[in-house]
Amino acid sequence: MKNAAKLITYPWILPISAALTALPLLFPKAGVLGFVSMIPALLFLFHRVEEGQNRVRRFYRYGFFYFFPFYLVNYYWFLALYPMSFAGITKGQAALTVALCWVGLTLLHAVISACLFPLFAALCRTAPVKKFPLMMPFLFSGLYAVLEWCLTHTFVGVPWARLALGQIEMPFLPNSAALFGIYFITFCLCLFNGLIAFLLLHPAGRRTAAILAAGVVVFHTVCGVIGYCTADVGKGNSMVIAAVQGNVGSAEKWNAEYTQRTKEVYESYTAKAADAGADMVVFPETFLPFYMDEGTPLREYICGLATTYGITIRCGAFAAGENGEEYNAVFTVYPDGRVDDTVYKKRKLVPFGEYVPFRRVAEVVVPVFADIGMLTEDLTPGQSSELVDTKWGKIGTLICFDSIYEVLTLQSVRDGANVIILPTNDSWFTDSAAAYMHNNQARYRAIESNRYFVRAADTGITDIITPKGKTEGVLAPMTEGMTVGTVYLNTGRTLYSYIGNLFVYLLIAALAALPLWQLWHTIHTIKEKKKEKTPHAA
Repeated sequence: MKNAAKLITYPWILPISAALTALPLLFPKAGVLGFVSMIPALLFLFHRVEEGQNRVRRFYRYGFFYFFPFYLVNYYWFLALYPMSFAGITKGQAALTVALCWVGLTLLHAVISACLFPLFAALCRTAPVKKFPLMMPFLFSGLYAVLEWCLTHTFVGVPWARLALGQIEMPFLPNSAALFGIYFITFCLCLFNGLIAFLLLHPAGRRTAAILAAGVVVFHTVCGVIGYCTADVGKGNSMVIAAVQGNVGSAEKWNAEYTQRTKEVYESYTAKAADAGADMVVFPETFLPFYMDEGTPLREYICGLATTYGITIRCGAFAAGENGEEYNAVFTVYPDGRVDDTVYKKRKLVPFGEYVPFRRVAEVVVPVFADIGMLTEDLTPGQSSELVDTKWGKIGTLICFDSIYEVLTLQSVRDGANVIILPTNDSWFTDSAAAYMHNNQARYRAIESNRYFVRAADTGITDIITPKGKTEGVLAPMTEGMTVGTVYLNTGRTLYSYIGNLFVYLLIAALAALPLWQLWHTIHTIKEKKKEKTPHAA
């Protein structure tokens, strides 16, 4: 047994390492911790693999011991939802719902993610890895990056706890996403941790592992510097945009008694935006939870604001489809009172908030989940980027949950979006870490796309994000206000906007090559042995 492995021989090191790895995601200023936090867990994992343990159940248990505390720490902000006054349920039901959401989502993702450990152990038994043990850190890093990508699919895949979120405050490193995407950052973090763990386990290979670890940091930094320096800040056509944060939470805006006050708040900021010389003012996601179709009071109200103050308004509201569908949408109203025919419809709906997965089953098994949403019927997701073509340029849109899925921003940019407007409702999060984590997701979307983002939230965080991922005019959660800034309608594209998640697809191909090579090697060996046993002809 190697000296370093003697110090870490018990599974209890896994949850400790996992909790430390989760902390930078909640507190990005501690981002440097992400470069060392996984080392204890990887020391344990690499040692167990090299010991020759091969039971799938055991490695799955190790994986669960790691990922359950990792997600439990990441999702602790669910506690901020209590007492869920916006849902109209009792405090007891609220406590149960919060507990079910926190532990349930943690458990769901841990059960899925734990598969990484036995899969890693199985691939380590292939001939290439046995011959070159230094492949283990690369193998683990590839699997982890692919796991994060997999968690963007289906309703169970909420890509909230990405390792890259903990690096958003680090100098230059986040900007490598402009080249290869957010999963490249995850890969580099895991690889550095893995190489240091390998170095500690294998003193004989210390020099090679150290050189590779240094190379990872240097290459990652160079990519980040390139991404940072090539971001288009202050270039192209410009417009002045104001984003309003009315500080009207979900509990209030669904209460009819607050409707008039909400209208007064947003009218006052529309007037201030016009006085500040803004070309456009952006209201949050469904700032008033009404329909804005032809002939509705909300439409008349917004058109009245636009004409009175001579300003273009983009606001969130509900929209009705031709066949009875209901959408969470964003409308555009011009100073002449005209409403643009192009209406953006939210593409990624929030499970149990805007729709209930397997509703009939949920209503029987966990009826409280079917009742916590503000809506009695499921919304319908939009299908396209729906760009608004204005005199300034093409304006793309995301709504709230959309911003954590990089493919939606990619689609908008590829369709020609020059700037992205992001109305959101984070009032559920109050001033918890979730509000900041959500905003940090948008910062990565700005880096990946080389586009300015204008984020308007009901209760915060409202800000303007530059293509470098920097925030301007930030309004803190649970405050009322407005931020005004000049944004530039960029036409330049990042490498990532062209290649998308090619880095992930290459990782999948490399990972798939290992078992395929092993299969070929096994078949070839069997054939060779048969030839040796076959008597030669006289």
